[in-house]
Amino acid sequence: MDLPADFTTGERIRHSREKRGMTRAVVANLVGYSSDWLKRIEAGQRGISIPALVRLARVLKVDDLSDLIDGATPMPVSAWEGPAHPAADAVREIVDAMTFRPMAADAPPPDVTALTARLRRAWRDWHALPDNHSVVASVLPALISDLERATIVLEGTERRRAHAALTSAYGLTQHLAVDLVEPEVGRIIADRAARSAQMADDPVSLAFGAWTHGHVLRSVDADAALWTVREAAAELRRHMEDDEDAVGLYGSLCLHMAISAAYQGQDGEAWRLWDAADRVARNLSSGYSHPQTIFGPSNVDIHGVSLAAELRRFGEAVARAERIVPENVPSRERRGRLYGEIAAGHMQRRQLDDARRYLELAYLESPEEVPFSPLTRGVAVELVRAATGPLKADAVRLAERIGVLSTG
Repeated sequence: MDLPADFTTGERIRHSREKRGMTRAVVANLVGYSSDWLKRIEAGQRGISIPALVRLARVLKVDDLSDLIDGATPMPVSAWEGPAHPAADAVREIVDAMTFRPMAADAPPPDVTALTARLRRAWRDWHALPDNHSVVASVLPALISDLERATIVLEGTERRRAHAALTSAYGLTQHLAVDLVEPEVGRIIADRAARSAQMADDPVSLAFGAWTHGHVLRSVDADAALWTVREAAAELRRHMEDDEDAVGLYGSLCLHMAISAAYQGQDGEAWRLWDAADRVARNLSSGYSHPQTIFGPSNVDIHGVSLAAELRRFGEAVARAERIVPENVPSRERRGRLYGEIAAGHMQRRQLDDARRYLELAYLESPEEVPFSPLTRGVAVELVRAATGPLKADAVRLAERIGVLSTG
């Protein structure tokens, strides 16, 4: 792409869009974000993540990311396209499953307590196991099918309990779907979680439904996500006395709102909400973490890293990250993502050896997530491009293990 050398990333994106005769609204919709989000990127008012840049490149038919970020070294879009994860089939099975046959009248009634126990095991496995994607994908389709049946054949309190469990199960499905399936599939899952929460009709389920729905809504309209979650948090706050899990979920909603505020560049509001979550975490029992969201002191610290990075304070993000004791993070999945975020922060600062070290830690902690995450794949590709000498060989070997480079 022959453009002036001083063109910014935003100007390059705008030029590519206008060259193809596409409006900002059309491009933003195809990428899965709001028109205002793209407007601010083109104006240089906010940065853009590698995953979002890759989606933009595909929509604009740009094969090389260096055309959009003024890089001298080719950066093919294909390098960020991970292999198909087997768990994606399970997610699509859940979304596509639809039956129009009446439920068998002679079948024994579902046991909601047993179904809830199965769901708790699935959440524990998600946070504890290195092969969490495969294990959870192997049980979720049947579990959701059984919960869907329970919401149909049961009545009264038991039906609402089944809907509450189904809300949580769809929340876990949304976690599984991230980076594995198309954004529209994630939207279907979040919508089902929200509808189940409405049918459960209790403040905790409604708050969890908002938490799940807000994650998907944020990418389209961060302001709407902030409003939705704020409303749910305000209602939950009225009903969380003597329920530590409800308090933990409230803290998670505060962190959710903080990230949404940061997406819009609302620096002061983002840190105000983070401070609110920090106060909640410090009043919880020692060692407590929310069973689904993993809210607790270490989770608050991790979100501080994410806020700093979203607000383009990469030095602060790295400094915050390195003050976190990974062993205190009660989720293996979240520890892997933390290491990936630290690697990305070091990459932004061109601290290549540190970036490689943390990327390898991320892979060792979450071997089923790192090969499919656009963030960590991006770090792997940039490392191979930028490294020299012995570090280059280490970067290539790590990229081969992750699956960014072929070993053939």
